[in-house]
Amino acid sequence: MNFFRNISVSKKLGSIIGLFLSLILALSYLDLHNFHKQLIISKNTQSQEIVASAKSIAVSYYKLQQRGKLTESQAQSAALEAITAIRYSGSNYIFISGLNAHMIAYPIKPSLNGKDLSNTRDINGIAIFKEFATLAKREGKGIVSYRWLNPNTRQEGQKNSYINLMKPWGWILGTGVYVADIDALYFEQLANTLILLLLVLPVILLLTVIISRGITRPLTEICHIIDKMASGDFSHKVKHSSQDEIGALSSSLNTTIDALRALIIKVENSCHQITESTNSAVATTMQTFVGVEQQNIETEALALSMLQLSASAEAAAASAEKTVNYSSDAEAEAQQGKQIVDSTILHINSVSNEMEFIIDTIAQLEKDTNDIETILVTISNISNQTNLLALNAAIEAARAGEHGRGFAVVADEVRLLAMRTQTSTDEIKELNDRLHSTFNKTKVMVEKGNQLTKSSADSASGAGESISKIVTNIKEILTMNSNVADSIKQQSQIANTINKNISNITKIAAETSQGAKQTTTNSENLALMANNLQASLKQFKIN
Repeated sequence: MNFFRNISVSKKLGSIIGLFLSLILALSYLDLHNFHKQLIISKNTQSQEIVASAKSIAVSYYKLQQRGKLTESQAQSAALEAITAIRYSGSNYIFISGLNAHMIAYPIKPSLNGKDLSNTRDINGIAIFKEFATLAKREGKGIVSYRWLNPNTRQEGQKNSYINLMKPWGWILGTGVYVADIDALYFEQLANTLILLLLVLPVILLLTVIISRGITRPLTEICHIIDKMASGDFSHKVKHSSQDEIGALSSSLNTTIDALRALIIKVENSCHQITESTNSAVATTMQTFVGVEQQNIETEALALSMLQLSASAEAAAASAEKTVNYSSDAEAEAQQGKQIVDSTILHINSVSNEMEFIIDTIAQLEKDTNDIETILVTISNISNQTNLLALNAAIEAARAGEHGRGFAVVADEVRLLAMRTQTSTDEIKELNDRLHSTFNKTKVMVEKGNQLTKSSADSASGAGESISKIVTNIKEILTMNSNVADSIKQQSQIANTINKNISNITKIAAETSQGAKQTTTNSENLALMANNLQASLKQFKIN
């Protein structure tokens, strides 16, 4: 990795191009290898499909035989005629042999039809047609490789034949592909690939040289300019106008050179200004020293005043806390008074409700006394009528003489009873009248009492609202007193903080006084360094 980092850009580009070409060659080889493999697979698949198609023809005629439309010989003859007529990929054909290794149909050499080929072998000793029969019996289909005469080249060559057994007739249908045909297609593809590579590689190499020079030459110029910059010469720029990354790098380098030129000029001007400023700073720091001393005196006086203010604030805070405590007690008493008033209002409302019930009860009693009076009038009328009837009965009994004596006694008793009833009725009526009068007086008194109760309830409610307002006002006063107390505490804390800050200011003022002296010394040193820097900048060449 370090070796690759240390070699030149042109060699790095050459390495990349070499790697790229190697990848192209490797990919081309893999592509050709896959092409050859796919070509073999394609040919084998084609053979299988052709044989399967031929077998389907034989099966269709066998089905006609099974349905009785054709005899076996007719069906086989028709199938043979159709299958032997098949040609594909030019002159390729389908042959048919039997399970006993006899040739049934060989389209390009009919003289072999019907012959026993069990002893037919290729140069490697393979009994070809026996192999067909063995494979057909064992698996029903498959591929057999052997050497056979190629009709195109008139020479023996490797051949891969695919066979498929049509079991009902014992036919072995097969077709083969010569490896030489596959190799011919492969070498044709290889030739095309080589021609393409021979055309493309010179173009790639030419482009590599052009691109390499387009990169290395500007980089060499940039390195030369940077070397001059390292020696302090900023008077040169890169002469490059391309719009690529190298052009952007050249433009950035030229911009950097301009910026450095401007910076050097600016630093030279700043050195002059620093020299003048340091001289002015020395005078200013002396004035600062005098001012700081005066500030120290004034801050000490201010610190004494702040101590007095802090003591006053603490006393005010103590008074405010007492006020808050008194307000809290007043709020508690007002809350208790409000609770008592609320309880009184509840009792008064309860009494008012009882008064309303009594008024309703008295009204009902008054109605009942009126009903009693009506009943007494009825009883009185009945008693008078009973008395008159008893009197008439006594008169009639007297007229009856001795026979009506017993009836006369009864009539007298009835009359006496009617008289006593009348007397009792009068007494009850008198008592009822007195009750009625008493009810009226009681009703008037209860109604007055109810009005007084309602008036008391209204007054109590008003008192409750007033106490509620008092509680609210006390709460506001308590809140304001708390705020006042907090504010006074805060002011006391602020006063203490200010007092501390004043002490710090006094300390800082003393340090500032010492710093002013140090600043004077530093300013003189800075002026000396500015002069040295200005002398150093003269070694840079910017024009």
